[in-house]
Amino acid sequence: MIVFPPAKINIGLQILRKRDDGYHDLELSFLKVPFLHDVLEISHAENDEFLCEGIPVGRKEDNLVCKAWDAMRGSSGNKSAAIRLHLLKNIPTGSGLGGGSSDAAYTLKAINAFSHIGLTDKDLTRIATQLGSDCAFFLQEHACIGYGRGEELEVWQPCHRKNLYLVIIVPNVPISTADAYRGCLPMDGRPHLASLLQEDISLWKELIENDFEKTLFPRFPILNQIKKSLYNAGAVYASLSGSGSALFGLFIHEPEINLLKNLPEGCLIKEGYIAIP
Repeated sequence: MIVFPPAKINIGLQILRKRDDGYHDLELSFLKVPFLHDVLEISHAENDEFLCEGIPVGRKEDNLVCKAWDAMRGSSGNKSAAIRLHLLKNIPTGSGLGGGSSDAAYTLKAINAFSHIGLTDKDLTRIATQLGSDCAFFLQEHACIGYGRGEELEVWQPCHRKNLYLVIIVPNVPISTADAYRGCLPMDGRPHLASLLQEDISLWKELIENDFEKTLFPRFPILNQIKKSLYNAGAVYASLSGSGSALFGLFIHEPEINLLKNLPEGCLIKEGYIAIP
């Protein structure tokens, strides 16, 4: 069995308040990016085995695929047959594109189906939420608005139904989630993101923001430079994605790539069409 865990972008991310448990309450959107994905293959084996190729992902024990696998072993009582998981990593780590969370969610779904464990969607969502704040989103089939830590989801109600051209630029500046939250400035009482997303896309530039830009742009000027390049190339909306270093621009029409001038050396560029609800 082969599955393709996709990346995601967040159009808007509001940090509302610090919680007693140390986390923050958020409002953010989740939108899958089908043209940028990892590849996960699951097959029978004599002994359990995990292989990883492509972009380096650090220690095996820290990989969310392995943590998801351990969770599924527990759910099946360690009675399922041995399997091999082979991950081809294409989504950059520390980019805010959700690659690790997507891998974890698709691992849960794949093992559940391949090994006939029989967990319900509710069961898988419960496990995914324990693995990471945005893991549960990748079990969904539709774009979502997230609340709480990002694990409380509702359907992003369709309003625009447009296909826009998406350009993602990832500089060689990985940013951990913990580093991104350091120095963040929560602010409550703003218009709800779900309402702002119903406004015409031409207004998003003035209405919708990712709060991490306020603290990350001064520390990493390269990020602001890339955002300006996207707007100079004609983006109708450009933003940081999540808490990482990836920036994206939404275009009404496919831009001429030579318009994205003066990008820092070593940037990864991915592009393609994406459906906006």
